[in-house]
Amino acid sequence: MSVDAKPPVFDCDQHYYEPLDAFTRHRPKEWAERTVQVADLEGRTRLIVGGKVDTTVTNPTFDPIVKPGAMTDYFRGNKAQKPLSDYLAQREPIPAYYRDRDARIAKMDEQEIQCVWMLPSLGMGIEEGLQYDVPAAAVAFKAFNRYLLDDWGFSYRDRIFTAPYLALGDVDAAVAEVEHGLANGARLFVVRPQAVYTEDGWVSPGDERFDPVYARLQEAGTPLVPHIGEIGGAGLDKYVSHHGNIIGGYAPPLEVAVGHDRAIGNYLGALTCDRVFERFPELRVASVENGAEFLPLLLTGLNRAGYQRPGYFASDPVEQFKQHVWVAPFWEDNLVEVVGHLGADHVLFGSDYPHPEGLAEPRHYEKIATELGDPVSERKVLWDNTALLTGLC
Repeated sequence: MSVDAKPPVFDCDQHYYEPLDAFTRHRPKEWAERTVQVADLEGRTRLIVGGKVDTTVTNPTFDPIVKPGAMTDYFRGNKAQKPLSDYLAQREPIPAYYRDRDARIAKMDEQEIQCVWMLPSLGMGIEEGLQYDVPAAAVAFKAFNRYLLDDWGFSYRDRIFTAPYLALGDVDAAVAEVEHGLANGARLFVVRPQAVYTEDGWVSPGDERFDPVYARLQEAGTPLVPHIGEIGGAGLDKYVSHHGNIIGGYAPPLEVAVGHDRAIGNYLGALTCDRVFERFPELRVASVENGAEFLPLLLTGLNRAGYQRPGYFASDPVEQFKQHVWVAPFWEDNLVEVVGHLGADHVLFGSDYPHPEGLAEPRHYEKIATELGDPVSERKVLWDNTALLTGLC
């Protein structure tokens, strides 16, 4: 098999494109109006989420689909000054390997990728529309996770590892999803980096009420993966009008300027400052597709919290963060600086394939990894660290 021709690569950020029935196949009929429905509106297929037309994606059939890497030049500075719509016009009929696991294995062989974490596309945008109906969110993502098990499995041929989604508002339901996932081979679980709406209103993800989830993840040695998702304007809703899309040209300029790294910084800061890592010293958290621009500011802030609140933390909060958190930078981030902040042991490679803002050819990241100037560090980023989190070594 051609995947043996080069040093191994484990891509922690690949995606499937969900079929139209991802949320409805296993959804109880009586929950239709409160969860997710598929509708034809004036000749266009749309999703209805919580009784409202969902705007996360404009075409939930994903056919045709924007080509992988179509936005590469856009993220390299958009020197041509073209509108985002020009980049997104690069479309093709949806390939089988975006939805079929055996076709995806063949594609991975072609790309010489040994293993991947496979994460939601549409799925990362749905909780936003259900967040104020906690029971409905629990029902919707239970159904979603059953679709995922049907079509992909949670650990397919020890090469494709998918992540069941946890909606934490209903803690008992979330624990049940962890148990279901573990019983079916799940090696990771995904959440959106956001505060959690509960029967008591919004609470920090570090609140002790969520400890049963973190306790089970720690016991299983299974990482929690906060992945970029729809979160109501990255917390900037008091400043800008948010229209339900996180991609540059469709977001207000202020959100483009300061928003994309705010959600993950708040989320990981909350876990640290609420002392989750002190209560669960073996818990592992892997930030995927959130970039790394948030790191310098957050680490500076955690250091400040440590010395301005003497006695609050059991140990240096910066060191707690570095022990418990792994980060996958964007391909356009400065990898050398990220490794400087965290060490090579806690940096992951993620291509975001096949999304348009990711890499069209995941192994092209090897060229970026050589900037580290150290083959041992390169291998840690490209293979060892994600393999370790997945339990392969």
